[in-house]
Amino acid sequence: MSRAVAGVEIGANALRVVVRSGRRGARTLTVPYTPDTINESVTRLAATAGAVRNIGVAIGMAHLYVKQVQLPPVAHGARRQMLTVEPERWFTMAPETPAAIALTANGELAFAADGALVDAWVTALGAWAPVVRIDAAPLALLRAVQGSSRPTLTTSVEAGPHEWGIVEIVDGSLRSARRLRPVAPHAPTVTQSLAPDVDAAYNVALGASIAGDGALATMLLTPTLERQFVGAARRRTAGWLAAASLAAGALVWAAGASRASTLGALDAELATVRIGATEGSGLALRAMSIDREMAAINTTLAVRADIQVALAALGARLPRSAVAQRVRIVGTDWQVEGNAANASQVLAALAAEPQFERVRFLAPSNRFRDGTEDRETFAVAFAVR
Repeated sequence: MSRAVAGVEIGANALRVVVRSGRRGARTLTVPYTPDTINESVTRLAATAGAVRNIGVAIGMAHLYVKQVQLPPVAHGARRQMLTVEPERWFTMAPETPAAIALTANGELAFAADGALVDAWVTALGAWAPVVRIDAAPLALLRAVQGSSRPTLTTSVEAGPHEWGIVEIVDGSLRSARRLRPVAPHAPTVTQSLAPDVDAAYNVALGASIAGDGALATMLLTPTLERQFVGAARRRTAGWLAAASLAAGALVWAAGASRASTLGALDAELATVRIGATEGSGLALRAMSIDREMAAINTTLAVRADIQVALAALGARLPRSAVAQRVRIVGTDWQVEGNAANASQVLAALAAEPQFERVRFLAPSNRFRDGTEDRETFAVAFAVR
């Protein structure tokens, strides 16, 4: 499988692409397209660029509606849902137009695009490689800036005919984005490149190629795409949990198989040392060291065996609506992150498990809309008795 990743900016009439590979650096190319020929353009793009592992997509300013918004102080997902329910109230879109919506992390800047076009673009690009992220162009540019040595800049990007987009980023945060019609016939020069081997005209595509952590919060998604991304995340989580359970079982089996031979060798060495202990205090100290090694092995084996037990208890206690997206061990604590219909039910369910103690929330819960369902995020920590 190719290790290369691609970032694609969908401009007014061209696809600007950055293909990044660890060995070959970055390559750039431009492929003309129209909405009617997007499939043919992607076929030509794939033949020219070659295989890639995944694709990040940036919807160019030519296709974006941009709005500074002031929304009630509720969870980010709830604020984004307000924009999704009535996009024509916030953006100059025709009523009943399907929309792809994005909201910045601070909830102050919103983006919208024609949902039918976004779905069609993602479907076409999906024939080349899996699409793992879809962003408004200013947010893709922000990621490129965050990965460079220039945390603050104001730059122009391509927009529609006879206009340009202006994006302002201050201290690594997106301050503003707007579309302007120039008095002069040409847009100002694009700022300098944000990567040594990428021309400045491809800065947005460069940011699209940096897929980040895959979080959905600020992606530009239609309801259909959001369901697809959530479903894919759930399938990955189920696979990770199954792999973790198998790995834990293999770990316990391997530990058990090696335990006898390891302890047998230590027992033999310990007996030899103790028989000749009268020959010097150095041998006595060696015997004490071996005792400590044996105690450490027994303790380690006990802790490893608890992994499978804890995973089984966790799986049994989580409510049916809960999706565990991340499970890790930090010191003596287990930390579980995910989403559920009701985050408080997750805490209550884990607190009721006799093997768990010190069950607590690590972060406040946020509510979001998953298709027709309301969901809440959770981050819970606990210790295993």
